[in-house]
Amino acid sequence: MIFIYPTDTAYALGCDARDEKAVKKIFEIKSRDKSKTLPLIASSIEMVFNWCEFSDIALEIAKKYWPGPLTLVLPVKKKIDSIASLSTASLQNDKLSLLVIKDGCVAIRVPDSEEARNLSKKLASPIVSTSANKAGDNNLYSIKEVKKSLGDKFDLVDKIIDKGELEEKIPSTIIQIQNNKIKILRKGQIQI
Repeated sequence: MIFIYPTDTAYALGCDARDEKAVKKIFEIKSRDKSKTLPLIASSIEMVFNWCEFSDIALEIAKKYWPGPLTLVLPVKKKIDSIASLSTASLQNDKLSLLVIKDGCVAIRVPDSEEARNLSKKLASPIVSTSANKAGDNNLYSIKEVKKSLGDKFDLVDKIIDKGELEEKIPSTIIQIQNNKIKILRKGQIQI
């Protein structure tokens, strides 16, 4: 199932991050280059622990800024990283789609959005959280704008959670910890 939902930064296009078929469909809807991965949202820091490895620094930062607009690039746990046998026809409860993993890592956050966290909690899985727009367009803050940006591809969405016009905000900050140092991949709302 593909859904559009509000986050703490903008409207997002999402699905269960384990559903390879749905993740592929999101690339189609956005006309997104498949060499790029898709960021994820989790319901809680505990859920992120189930899927990812934390360094001491990453854990300290997550505890300080989550829930909030901070995305961490974290290594996936080994059992999840070794998913060469993933079937595109079925949902694997313990494996993320290969399309959300790059170099053994995922970009993930716990947002300050109850709707987004509840979706992840209900599915008992991280969910895809890419901006609900055609690749290259700006973030969107209303369903009307999303429909205009996606055009005919909007009809491929199964469910829409419309919270009305969202307040325009800067996207999340994205960081990765390498050699015990913070590397800022995208400047956003949170200054580190």
